Amino acid sequence: MMSLRKALKAKRSKKGLSGAVTALILVIASVIIALVVVGFAFGLFGALGGTPTVTQVGTGSLTGSPSTGYTATIVLHSTGTVQIESASIVGTNVSATGATYTLSAGPNTITLSFPSGNGFTPQPGSTYQISLGLSDGATVQVAVSYTG
Repeated sequence: MMSLRKALKAKRSKKGLSGAVTALILVIASVIIALVVVGFAFGLFGALGGTPTVTQVGTGSLTGSPSTGYTATIVLHSTGTVQIESASIVGTNVSATGATYTLSAGPNTITLSFPSGNGFTPQPGSTYQISLGLSDGATVQVAVSYTG
C-alpha cells in the first residue's frame, strides 16, 4: 500500500501544462495564423512589399496651342509612393518637359507640359494616350481629351 501512495504522490508533484491550457494556446495560435493569411490574401499588408498600383481617375484634359505648347492635367490614384520619370504622347515623338513627379498614396493631380512643334497638332474633341514611365519600371497609359 505504501508504494501505491508514493506513486500517486509522485504523479501529482510533476509540473506541466494542463490539457485546457494547451488547448487554449493552440486556439490562440490558430487564430493568429488565420488572421495573417487573410491579411495577405486581401492585400491588407500591402506596405510590407510589392509595387504600388497607379490608375487614372476619369479622363484627363489637354489644352494649349501650337504657339504656346500643350498642358495635360491628369488625376491618378496610387496605392503607394512612386515617381513618374517620363511622359510621352503615344504615336508621336513628343515628350513632356520636367516630367518627374512623386505620387503618394491616394489621388494625385499632375500637370504635364508638352512643347509645341514636332509635328503634333491635336484636333479638338479628340482623345490621345499618354504613356507614363514610373520609377518601379511600370508603364501606365492614360487618356486625355483635347479641348483646345
